[in-house]
Amino acid sequence: MRWLGALLILSAAAGGFLLERRESLMPLRLAQALAVDLGTLSAGICRSRRPLPELLAKELGRGPGAAALWQPLLTLLEVEHGTLPACWGRACRDLPSPLDDMLAPLGPLLPEGGGTLGRAIEETREELTGFVRAERERQSAAGRLTAAVCLSGACLGILVLM
Repeated sequence: MRWLGALLILSAAAGGFLLERRESLMPLRLAQALAVDLGTLSAGICRSRRPLPELLAKELGRGPGAAALWQPLLTLLEVEHGTLPACWGRACRDLPSPLDDMLAPLGPLLPEGGGTLGRAIEETREELTGFVRAERERQSAAGRLTAAVCLSGACLGILVLM
């Protein structure tokens, strides 16, 4: 019976670690997806001159970036009929902390399109890539520390209960 209790405590610690790990990796995955999506946005608006709602519905409608930014932006544009920069700002506010500051400056440039927007998108993609690189390093160290805390807490709980 003691072994079963110990196994349950260790399982709970492992589950807690995995849940924390998944939650902490969400901004990293979102930043990677948005960097790819911005390349699609740049190609669609700056080179192909396609309308933004069409791009949002067809090419940017899947993945983590769609749920976090593109679908809310499309909804704001269709339902509220606001200006593009205002809708972009509102959609960016719902992103995790560093990502909203990186993407917000693109809003006023979206209606203009052209080379200025293309350069701004490339700068934003470089910022996102730098963020991903730094966040991976930080997550690596934080993951080891979180695993150690979960395991040591579980072991302490097992010792106290035995």
